[in-house]
Amino acid sequence: MAKKKPTYLPSDFDEIDDRPSRSQLKRDMTSLQQLGADLAALGDKVIREAGLPPEVEKALLLLKTITKHEARRRHMQYVGRLMRTFDTAHARELVETARLGHQVKTKAFQRVEDLRDRLVDGDDELLQSLFEAHPEEGQRLRQLTLGARRENANNKPPKDTRALFRLLRDIEGEE
Repeated sequence: MAKKKPTYLPSDFDEIDDRPSRSQLKRDMTSLQQLGADLAALGDKVIREAGLPPEVEKALLLLKTITKHEARRRHMQYVGRLMRTFDTAHARELVETARLGHQVKTKAFQRVEDLRDRLVDGDDELLQSLFEAHPEEGQRLRQLTLGARRENANNKPPKDTRALFRLLRDIEGEE
């Protein structure tokens, strides 16, 4: 007599598994490892002042001394395991603040570059407005602008152009 295959009803599969999938656990672990790497990249001073648990702080500081690829990879897995033991919201805020600070500096740098380029290209209205806004630096601003324009016209090294950039950066920093 042949064995009959058991029949399964759809209701037999209705159990809901509330735990995350293995793939999700791996993604979470990888994100914690990346958070640890980002924290370590911020520097020793930030790590010490972050208020992290002592073993996490020690592991992050040790990470900078490890140069071998496989040892570094294993240590990053250890850091990820340690990161699971506490709430990482504060650590994520630190990393995001550092990232935003870099973006702010980049935008300020680009704004100063744009001002310099407009002055060198001949925007006399901008030169006059800067002269009126900063009368103590006005004469130096005009000298450097005219020198930068001459350098640009004669294809000379950008000595005054660089000095103009530094002056504009200092002026922008005061505001």
